[in-house]
Amino acid sequence: MKSNGFTLIELVVVIAIIVILYSIIMFSMSKYVSLGEDSSIYGSLATLIPAGEAWYNGVGNNSYNGFCAMSNSALANVISQMPKNSGPCATNVAGVCCYASFDGNSWVAFAQEFVTPSYIYCVDSRGMEESVLASSSPSSLCQSGSGVCKCP
Repeated sequence: MKSNGFTLIELVVVIAIIVILYSIIMFSMSKYVSLGEDSSIYGSLATLIPAGEAWYNGVGNNSYNGFCAMSNSALANVISQMPKNSGPCATNVAGVCCYASFDGNSWVAFAQEFVTPSYIYCVDSRGMEESVLASSSPSSLCQSGSGVCKCP
């Protein structure tokens, strides 16, 4: 007797191949999504550098005091444009940490990366932008002796 359809074994093999290909594609896609989220972090935090200078010369009256306050519209805008991130500073949805020195002469901001969560992307008032290994204490980027906040 000749059948014109597929056998159950053939269907199971085809479905298994489709599932394997789907899982490979989804694994690859999650990596690219994380890379896109990291790019969003880099771009968003980089906008804080000129915003910091505008603050220093304008509202801050030759000081960065208040620049890291959540009431700062530049910082709030950066946070609203970044992907959700639990990061080292969970005080906002993007996990952005921002610290200003006690004398108002410097600031540093950073957020945890997605592809390599043990790293943070850091920007500071000197115009530095870099990816660095996260320390156990995020506030250590502001050196207590000199009061300078900067990326390592």
